Amino acid sequence: MTAAVRLLETLAQWGVEHVFCCPGTSEIPVLDALATRPGGPEFVLTTHEAISVSMADGYARASGRIGVAYLHTNVGVANGLAHLYAAQVARSSVAILAGIKGTATLPHRALTTAPRLLETAAPYVGHAWQNLRAEDLLEDVSRTLWHTTVIPEQPAILTIPQDHLAAEPGVAPPVRWGARQGPAEEAVRHASALLDAARRPVIVAGSDVGRRRAEADLARLAERLGAPVFVESRRDLERWSFRTDHPLYAGLFDPRAPMPAEADLLVLAGMPTPLEFSAEVAALPSGVPILHLSEDAAEPGRRYVPAGAVVGDTAAALRGLAEGVRAPSRSEWPARVLKDSEDRRARWAAEVPLDGEFSAAAAMRTLADVIGGQRLLVLDAVTSTLPLLRFLQRTRADSLFATASGSLGWGMGAAAGVAMARRERVLAVVGDGVIQFGVPAFWTVARYRLPVTYLVVNNGKYQAVVAGMRKSGGERADYPLTDISGVEIAALATAFGIKATTVDGAAGLRAALAEEAGPEDGPRLIEVRVNDQLWQ
Repeated sequence: MTAAVRLLETLAQWGVEHVFCCPGTSEIPVLDALATRPGGPEFVLTTHEAISVSMADGYARASGRIGVAYLHTNVGVANGLAHLYAAQVARSSVAILAGIKGTATLPHRALTTAPRLLETAAPYVGHAWQNLRAEDLLEDVSRTLWHTTVIPEQPAILTIPQDHLAAEPGVAPPVRWGARQGPAEEAVRHASALLDAARRPVIVAGSDVGRRRAEADLARLAERLGAPVFVESRRDLERWSFRTDHPLYAGLFDPRAPMPAEADLLVLAGMPTPLEFSAEVAALPSGVPILHLSEDAAEPGRRYVPAGAVVGDTAAALRGLAEGVRAPSRSEWPARVLKDSEDRRARWAAEVPLDGEFSAAAAMRTLADVIGGQRLLVLDAVTSTLPLLRFLQRTRADSLFATASGSLGWGMGAAAGVAMARRERVLAVVGDGVIQFGVPAFWTVARYRLPVTYLVVNNGKYQAVVAGMRKSGGERADYPLTDISGVEIAALATAFGIKATTVDGAAGLRAALAEEAGPEDGPRLIEVRVNDQLWQ
């Protein structure tokens, strides 16, 4: 029995159901094993490694399992690096297995062989290793999978020489998973004291609240404190973590908004330090003390020195704080914050009427009005995502996945991975630029008849670049290198066998959404043509 056969068995023992793969000749021993050995993980064929990685990422996020992508040598790994970064930012349990040429060629200048391949991937993973001996292969695979489960989760990569896959294997170690660490009692007591002393606390719900299924724990803490709850900002959002119909929901967090700046304690609940867009733009309101709840000890103090920090499992930390606080009365403060939130939503609605010009913002408000709070969503629409989030309802736990990485095209494969994990229809809201980065996903969703509906906001531009140029130099007649128009996106999808339609107004969008298919009906695409009006 070859190591390749035992590799498949090892993956199955770890509960790996799918491996997302764009194969090459270095993977031939694995392909031979797939042809001769029934059962084991299903290998899902992709036609580009970026799709392999983003599918693994989406699958890992939505399933709570390890997402495995099998890539081909240095060229395949290079193609997947951008979306590996997206998985790293999201702290997604993604394992990359990379087939490389046989060991006899590694010291030489051989085709698709790079002497520093692991160094290329190392910035985007928490564990990187090359299998050195065939008899250690199964142990190395298990170690790689295990590292993706160690909290805080990070991707991992293992390179596997082709000749080792055809050799006699060693013994696979038993399956073991990374353990969660509970928060220190002293840290919880100190945090509880900070919360008791605060008269104007604000909570920002981070992605780990959704990841640990801790929405109810966060709600209980907020209710005991009388603290308004924001969801982390558009630039940091990886998954939605608080119900929009909760009485204390206050909208998206914006460090420039006046109410967070009036807080006397800002609780970052289950999230890393907010990403910095530039050194000149504050990621948090200036001068407000911070209580940081994080599963990564490196995060509190990364950018701002906190008044308190609780490191450990997010759900356990929230439960401990809810039990430890004295629940003082703060009726005036949350009422002020929530009134401000209602006023902001009213202003946005007035700025983007449902019967106005059909801009991206109008399309997103229409979409939010139609789909309600239960739909399973993947968002990768760059400038259209913020308008959607301002109007969106979320009443279903852990049902929205996004990326803060800036890796265009991520949503195309990620939506397919989410659909495989949840076995229900996914609505993927993507931009026209994202489509052009992620076209190979069409082949995979069509071949496997995955229940993904791609809703493409088509303004024919790299609108984020336009917005940046407007901020730097004001309105101008020409925005170089931003025009990406000319692609008939619905026709492109149709060429892959995907049912597609084009709409250019709110009524058409509503009608297209009303025709939504079931999970057994395969992929769909709705191309939404909008004007180039930008609303931020």
